[in-house]
Amino acid sequence: MKSDSTMTIKLSPCVFKVCLIFALLILVYLPSTVKAQTLKLAVASNFINPIKVIAEDFRQETGQNLSLSFGSSGKLFAQIQHLAPYDVFLSADVQKPQILINKGLAKADSFAVYAKGKLALWAPSSLITGDITEALSMANKIAIANPKLAPYGKAAQQSLQHLGIWSLIEHKLITGENIGQTYQFVRSGNVAYGFVALSQTLKDSSLGHIVPIPETFHEPILQAGVILSHSDKLSLARDFMTFLLRADTQAKLQSFGYNSAY
Repeated sequence: MKSDSTMTIKLSPCVFKVCLIFALLILVYLPSTVKAQTLKLAVASNFINPIKVIAEDFRQETGQNLSLSFGSSGKLFAQIQHLAPYDVFLSADVQKPQILINKGLAKADSFAVYAKGKLALWAPSSLITGDITEALSMANKIAIANPKLAPYGKAAQQSLQHLGIWSLIEHKLITGENIGQTYQFVRSGNVAYGFVALSQTLKDSSLGHIVPIPETFHEPILQAGVILSHSDKLSLARDFMTFLLRADTQAKLQSFGYNSAY
């Protein structure tokens, strides 16, 4: 007689329910067992303080990590053109991200202004009590970032031209390669006055005097970001950009000396 090798297993309703619940629990908790990814960001040096807080907020909400590399926008821009392994570039201007898009090195649909910078005149070792035009005219040295390379330097030059004293004090200027170096010139005491990012002065707000420069004195300092084309984490990069531009994240930027992108 031919035997039937097929065996049918019948589960009682109780056992079946237990198995079903167990299977559902596996599906629910499976995402949490996926290894966290690390998104690599190239970040302009003026944005160090806010991005550290934003990175922690992003990690707590998503479980994903951000690896932060800081430098002048120009140096990071050069590294990216040599295919440095970054996923997202947060520049201090809009020109460099746009150039990367034009060269096919960044995603055009990812371009976004993420912050508006504020310029300030900082005198850490003295108090500016009168008109800043008079104070600058009497100063021996004044630090600014290179107007040809740095957006904050360009804004400083435009502000001095607006005040009508650019030609009078141009010979006094000590030019930093970027806004980070300019800040160090002033912070070290080697230069009495300096035009820096307002965000940089907040941690040293007890030192000397800070004079925010009216935004009507210069063109807007727009800081833009892009997702790089060679990134292998495009989905996570888009999630981060959405998080960065979200209303609650943007609201925090004001406490760091920026205006929101909106």
